[in-house]
Order: sequence, then structure tokens, then C-alpha cells
Amino acid sequence: MNKKYSLKLYKHTTAFLIAVWMMPALAGCGGDGTASANAQTGESPESVTAAAVRVDTTVSQNSTDVSLPEMDPETRQQLMTELLDENEMDSSVVESEKVTKRCTFDIPEGFEESQDVDNLYVTARYPLDASMIYYEVMDGDISLQLMTEEHFTKEAEESLSRLYGEEITLNIESFESVKVDGYPAFRILCRYETPDIEITQLEYIINADKTYAVTYSQTSDFDRMEEYEASAATIRVK
Repeated sequence: MNKKYSLKLYKHTTAFLIAVWMMPALAGCGGDGTASANAQTGESPESVTAAAVRVDTTVSQNSTDVSLPEMDPETRQQLMTELLDENEMDSSVVESEKVTKRCTFDIPEGFEESQDVDNLYVTARYPLDASMIYYEVMDGDISLQLMTEEHFTKEAEESLSRLYGEEITLNIESFESVKVDGYPAFRILCRYETPDIEITQLEYIINADKTYAVTYSQTSDFDRMEEYEASAATIRVK
């Protein structure tokens, strides 16, 4: 796999994050085999690869198909609680007053921090083996809890299609509401094909006072899903 194609794969990874939350964010990296995501602000590195982080930030912020007018925090919280209860969704994100600082998880053996892109871990054989792990931290948004499989699919397909310049179909194998370290989260396993390759992504989206996301990607040439699941089992919010 050449570097040009690997860069496209990285763009796909960021596209899913952008499709769900249209907020620019950066995150810090931890050491000792553990990724530590810390919310920061600022500009991403001025390199060709890092520029992919900026891909298509113009997608509508209403990815959950919920438009809330300007209102005071108390009224907004009450409305969100009612919406979540009506849709039988987890409302604990509204009620929680916990303040979090970071998200950590174990990096599988054979992965190392990218020298070109913050928050990205690639294999030692990259770009021959373009498997990668990417994480991001964004401001919290309780309306994210209303996200559905249909909304996620629509936004992700539109974002991917813009990147490729052709229609891309996203196949959702699993879209689950789960708990990660006690916080409401989504676990999404999806697959899509381009004329060149098939890509599988496992994504965990954690809805705390901040939004944490960890995305595991692989091509059809490699199967690292067992390693990815083991890594995901170590995700902790602190």
C-alpha cells in the first residue's frame, strides 16, 4: 500500500469524527504504551498529513437531527431530558455533574505514535500495513445522545463521498448504545468499499462532560479486530 493511499485512509478516519461532531479539536498524547487524550485548543501541525484533520468542517452541526434554539442552560437541560426520556434513551449524561480531564486506553503491541499527525497511532510497518488508531476530544454536547444509526450513516456517507468524489455506501454491522467506564457511549462497527480497497472501522464515542472518540481502522489485507476489541476494553475516562 503506497503512502498516497494510506493518506486517503487517514482522511476516512477523520471523516467519521467530523461527520458526527463538527467542532475543531486537538488532543494530547500520552506515553508508556497508553494513549491519553486531553482537550486542547490551537492549530494542528502545518504538514500535508495533518491537514487532513481539517477535512470538511462545513457539515451541518445538526447530525442528530435535533435543532435546539438558544436558551438558558437549565431550560435546555430540561428539554434534553424530556427528549431522551421520550425516546427511551440514556439521560444520565444530562444528570451527571462529573468533570473529566482525559481518556486513556492501551495501545496494541506493534503500534507507535505517528510522527506526522497528533493523536494517531500506526503500525511499525506503516504504510504497508495501514491499520491505525485515532482519538479525539471535543467539547461536550448532550444532544449527541440523540444520535441514531440513520443519522450517523447519512452524515458519514456524505462526508466520505465528498472525500472520494464519488458515492460511498456505508454498511453498519453494529450500532450500539453502551456504557464505557460508566459513561453513556456508542459502539459503532462499520465497513465501506472504494474501487481500491475495503475498510473496516470500530469506533467508540463517549458522551461525558467532554466528548471522547477512539476510532480503530483496518483494511481488508489485515485483521486486527481482536487486538482492537482488547484495546477498547481498557478505555477509561478520568
